[in-house]
Amino acid sequence: MPTHFCVSRQTAEDFMRLFVNRLAYCIQREKTPSDGSAPYIKQKRPLDLGAVRMHLNGDATISLYAINPNTQRCKWVAIDADFDGAVDALFQLRHELKQDGIEAAPEQSRRGGHLWIFAEEPLLASLCRIYIYNAALRLGVPVKGGGLKEGIEVFPRQDQIADGAYGNAIRAPLGVHRKSNRRYWFYDADVTPEAQLAYLQGLKKLTATQLETLTQGMKLPEAYRPPEPVPFVPRTPILGQREFRILDYVQTTGKQDSRNWKAQCPSCGEAGRDRSRNNLGIKISDPRFYVCRAGCTKEEIRAALGQPIRKAAMA
Repeated sequence: MPTHFCVSRQTAEDFMRLFVNRLAYCIQREKTPSDGSAPYIKQKRPLDLGAVRMHLNGDATISLYAINPNTQRCKWVAIDADFDGAVDALFQLRHELKQDGIEAAPEQSRRGGHLWIFAEEPLLASLCRIYIYNAALRLGVPVKGGGLKEGIEVFPRQDQIADGAYGNAIRAPLGVHRKSNRRYWFYDADVTPEAQLAYLQGLKKLTATQLETLTQGMKLPEAYRPPEPVPFVPRTPILGQREFRILDYVQTTGKQDSRNWKAQCPSCGEAGRDRSRNNLGIKISDPRFYVCRAGCTKEEIRAALGQPIRKAAMA
């Protein structure tokens, strides 16, 4: 069993200053599914000191979002690695960053490790990603994506997010992972929340001027750039027929990621599922393309709308 702590309000405040860039967060569920997984559930209430103390004590486990959509900036960069040789790759990357004057903190994880970089003030997410991607590829450290299935993942995982969007969350350090029932500590400090936070506070922080200098003339490597948006050009309908438009039949939630609007899947809704109203993803650049993340087929979605697909004109 992991050690249980009883941290002070001051310790929780120290954690928030380092890690919290926006008050949206998730809580990891206890192991309940048959596969032993412990998914994260987005919380409606904003993160507060009480939730942070529960995380540090070991009573709950939270995950945090990197980017604040109001500024497109982040307080930290976290590099996640869980492939063969991941820990060696992270320490190699840490050494490279140090040559650029950046102090990074290695953290243990369930399947590999994380490497954290902290900012003196929130930094543009796009510049952080440009720097890390170029540094990793310069060293030959694999970066997931761009044709590679294994490699490091960089949080923030987007250059920017839309207003009301979240991006990708990462498990906050120093808590108990509910799947393994273990804490994963930073390597270079004693294993108490107070000692760990004191170590992290003592690290030299990356400044905006330093990052701008390091990334001057750099771009995100081409293989990892998001695709350029393609303008939606509706097809010419068959005489007497109107082209089916999914957006005529569903109400988007106002939430979206970098590529898709979110809406309730009509088929899921008909079956009493998708209460969060976000199972249906509709491609922003071309709304003819939509998919249910719960696995409903296009035929099932159209049937639930009372607009079955005609065999001669699949859409």
